[in-house]
Amino acid sequence: MKILFCTGGSEKSENAIWTGASLATKLGAEGTVLSVGPPPDMIYKMFGAEFRKSEVTIDTDRAVAKNTSKYAESGAKILKKAGIPVVSKTARGEIADEILREAESGNYDFIVMSAKGKPGDRRLLGSNTRKVLAKAKIPVYVV
Repeated sequence: MKILFCTGGSEKSENAIWTGASLATKLGAEGTVLSVGPPPDMIYKMFGAEFRKSEVTIDTDRAVAKNTSKYAESGAKILKKAGIPVVSKTARGEIADEILREAESGNYDFIVMSAKGKPGDRRLLGSNTRKVLAKAKIPVYVV
């Protein structure tokens, strides 16, 4: 059994990984932790065309890549503590699209993700969770 754990580094994401770890242990599953950062062109849009190749965008892009990797590694540590074989992965792009792409290409049995990542969102499910639920071809365990 193979489970895809998704994280954006939030406390809610980490709680979802802890909860999913319990299930993975009982199932004897292995896991992959995926963290998705925004694509570089989104960073360019934030700063505008004049900053496209500036130190600001280059440094920002490096920081995004570093944080995305840090989030994946943090999630992997949780699973390792639970004794679950795990791999960490990162991607850059639209979050839901990258989760769905990994889910299809990685031959996973199901996806574990938090209901929402952003604090203060009054909706029951965040936009990325809704998109993954609507389009996933495998079960999604929402915590």
